[in-house]
Amino acid sequence: MTDVLTLKKNGMLDALEYLENHVTEKHPLSSNTIKGSQFKKPRFEFSGACAGCGETPYIKLLTQLFGSNMVISNATGCSSIYGAPAPSMPYSVPWANSLFEDNAEFGFGFSIADMTMKENIKTLIEKNLYLVPKNEIEPYNEYLKDITIESGNKLYDTVDLDRIPGLKDLKDFIKKKSFWIIGGDGWAYDIGYGGIDHVLANNQDVNILVLDTEVYSNTGGQASKSSRTGAIAKFAADGKKIAKKDLTAIAITYPHVYVGAISLGANMQQAIKVLTEAEAHKGPSLIIAYAPCISHGILKGMENSILEEKLATEAGYFPLFHRNPSDGKFVLESKADFDKYREFVEGEDRYRMLKTINPDHAEELLEINKQNAINRYKYYERLAKVTNEEEVTEEPKQEESTTE
Repeated sequence: MTDVLTLKKNGMLDALEYLENHVTEKHPLSSNTIKGSQFKKPRFEFSGACAGCGETPYIKLLTQLFGSNMVISNATGCSSIYGAPAPSMPYSVPWANSLFEDNAEFGFGFSIADMTMKENIKTLIEKNLYLVPKNEIEPYNEYLKDITIESGNKLYDTVDLDRIPGLKDLKDFIKKKSFWIIGGDGWAYDIGYGGIDHVLANNQDVNILVLDTEVYSNTGGQASKSSRTGAIAKFAADGKKIAKKDLTAIAITYPHVYVGAISLGANMQQAIKVLTEAEAHKGPSLIIAYAPCISHGILKGMENSILEEKLATEAGYFPLFHRNPSDGKFVLESKADFDKYREFVEGEDRYRMLKTINPDHAEELLEINKQNAINRYKYYERLAKVTNEEEVTEEPKQEESTTE
């Protein structure tokens, strides 16, 4: 701490004033690249998450890509706890938390409300367009034709001319918003799945990001429908017997839904590409992001969570892919070396402890886990092949355990 008169004498207050008022965020590179995205100021900073949390890098990146246009509805869970730890707030975009069971509908409602306000704006413009001089009419017509980031910004900058009575009062609703519904796998695969299905079954322009830790992280590490065969968790103390639910395969049955699976540790550019394509898609999107968790018991330690994401994809545990409704093609974007599979899963306590806790069935459960991953990857390979041929294949088989 230094006396303010000393700072003023040394010119430091002038320097502070210059930094505050004249130094702005620069965009030397496209934000849709790894380097370019990191020149953007995050709208999510200094959260209270566990050190090495696999979830927070996705949210930070999301806010760098879409910035102040974002509106977030957040399911209860880890992401809501570190997202709003009173009295601080790591977000500087509109953010609200809802329950497990209705977060998808909550975010859907945000979008419906915004659409309603924009329809009111368009109606107001259409009824009063004759009041606008011909040399100023272009921003209004562009907005009526299609509400995009560009047309929204143009009208926003024009509305202060006050050509149409009442339009200035609706200024805050003019710009195009980017709606994101965020939560963990406990919400998405289990308690809130019905709401997600409802949102996907409509054609509202919203984006769903699932931070997949494969376990109920915030409530103590209970098994979820995203947990895999053989994983040890609460309510599956001797290893889960049932295969992981494939949420993306379900979503793909809706041809109008953008679907993707991403992992920052495995391929950062693919993650950026999928997120930007999903946001640009005029309809619902569902993105599954692999997120290592402290409850996994990673032997390398949580400081290596990004490396763990890379190893998961390389071993075929978490493949990367996307399906864009614009062309209907399923694109598998990672290779799988299943010779590395057992080494990967046995590098985490949730699988490694199985040999101690359930020695009679450990080998069987881990082999089923691997075979399920192989079947799933082969299904994705077939899907990638046949979508280029505009055909449909059968659903993947799931190996079932004979263990009681």
